[in-house]
Amino acid sequence: MAIAVGVVLFLTRSHDDQPSAHCMLLHPTAAPAAGDTSRVVVVDQGYTRLPSSTTLVSMGAVLQNTTGKVAYRTRVRFDVLNPAGSSVVWANQKSFMTQEVPIILPGTKIAVGDALTLTETARQDAGAVARISITVTVSQWLAPGKGNEGLGPITTTTNAGASTRHSDGSGSVAYTTDNTNCARMVGRGSSMIFRNESGAIVGGSLSTQPALLACQPGQSSSPDTAIATLRSIPTSADLGKTLLTAYCDLDRPQPSDDPDVPVN
Repeated sequence: MAIAVGVVLFLTRSHDDQPSAHCMLLHPTAAPAAGDTSRVVVVDQGYTRLPSSTTLVSMGAVLQNTTGKVAYRTRVRFDVLNPAGSSVVWANQKSFMTQEVPIILPGTKIAVGDALTLTETARQDAGAVARISITVTVSQWLAPGKGNEGLGPITTTTNAGASTRHSDGSGSVAYTTDNTNCARMVGRGSSMIFRNESGAIVGGSLSTQPALLACQPGQSSSPDTAIATLRSIPTSADLGKTLLTAYCDLDRPQPSDDPDVPVN
């Protein structure tokens, strides 16, 4: 299964990575709040309270940028709610509720996934999980560009034959990428969603380990591996239908005192 993920190029020079003469620079400056961010929408979602561990909810969604601009550093906050609409996420897991998608090109769809542990009270209550909540906030909008101007898709293809799921729900997803950008970018992990045989989303996971190859220019010569956290792969997951987004950014985020700082 392949998914195209838009990326913007930030060019860094090194002895090993010399850019071509046609490789243009794009580096967004600090900007005020993005304003209306409702145009990055959730087009599909799903979750599973894993039967092998009543403490965990695995969830995933597909987002789409419906605008003609690039959504830069979009924060996605996951939550698990009870019938009264209150969060039932364990306090020690709060820092894992928010992740940041570096780049979403105009019109493109991406996969975002997460896995969160429930409070001790919710673990004992079979009806404690009523739904999940996904809140999307774009930090900045960028004008679109082309190829050597610094914009290009990364196409990610998962490899079911090299992916694994163990009986406890742990496992990994192998994937290769075709990165059309002309210089190396900063890896900020990868996000995946799991689908069942019929194609419905049944969960997801975020791997904060930077990909070794995905954020380099060109086609990857061997697979990267995304590790599913917290034994978050449901038994119903068909690994051949997994969608994965490689998170490649322009540069590293600055340190922040924001209590809702993304985990990646």
